[in-house]
Amino acid sequence: MNRNEAESLAGDYVLGTLSGPELVEFETNLARDPQLQRLVAAWERRLTPLAATLPEIEPRASVWDAIEAALNEAGPPATVTVRGREGEWRMLAPGLQIKLLLVDREAGFQSFLLRLAPGCQLPAHDHQIVEECLLLEGDMLIGDCAYAAGDYHAALPGSRHAPISTRNGGIVFIRGQLRPEMLG
Repeated sequence: MNRNEAESLAGDYVLGTLSGPELVEFETNLARDPQLQRLVAAWERRLTPLAATLPEIEPRASVWDAIEAALNEAGPPATVTVRGREGEWRMLAPGLQIKLLLVDREAGFQSFLLRLAPGCQLPAHDHQIVEECLLLEGDMLIGDCAYAAGDYHAALPGSRHAPISTRNGGIVFIRGQLRPEMLG
């Protein structure tokens, strides 16, 4: 993230306009990035005095109705909802894009979507904890074993995934070990 993006996201964070995976990713970066922490503090210093100067206004009933509808759409408290149109696809490697859905540092796992371009190949890799994969669209090969949309695969702790490839492309939901290199 460049300086302008960091500045903008810090302002959005202080205003409370970040949500879903964007908020999770920002807070993950905030916890480990002193420069981002300084940007957030600067926005708080700028905006807090402004809030104190504004008079209290009772919102119209239609505003409360809109707020309630937005909260209902977001999902129940203590849950995370990521709509299909939300989130950002980022290039992870040529032919491979990732869309983070949830990062849980305490539990050491992350959930994300991988979009595989036709002909994409991933190298063999080891698993320290369970990794669950659900092919949502397209096709996928793990070694010589073919998977179609709707197929589920779990790699158990201590297992080694054979190389993964796709002929026609696909989208895979994965829940597995936290891999900081994927967080960007």
